[in-house]
Amino acid sequence: MNTTQKLKILKVIKIILLIVFIPIILFYLGIILPEYLACVNCNYEGAMGVDIWGNEVQCFGESKDFSEVFFQLASIIVAGFSIILFLILFLFIGLKKTHP
Repeated sequence: MNTTQKLKILKVIKIILLIVFIPIILFYLGIILPEYLACVNCNYEGAMGVDIWGNEVQCFGESKDFSEVFFQLASIIVAGFSIILFLILFLFIGLKKTHP
């Protein structure tokens, strides 16, 4: 397989990953992160937090535990997609430099 074909394949993979990554990052930044941050400093039972959009969030019991686990899982997914996209970008740039 020559360099031109590798560049085309990497470009297609990069576009597909970006199509999947953009909605995930918007969901993460728009919903998951604000709800998690609304409950960071709530330690007492029955606490209600307010996120950046003005919505009340329950910060007690199973709701708080679920939101924390969901935040951690979503953070791992976003970090994984980011690392893969950066690796593909660096590989693409490296192949492009060696291509005449």
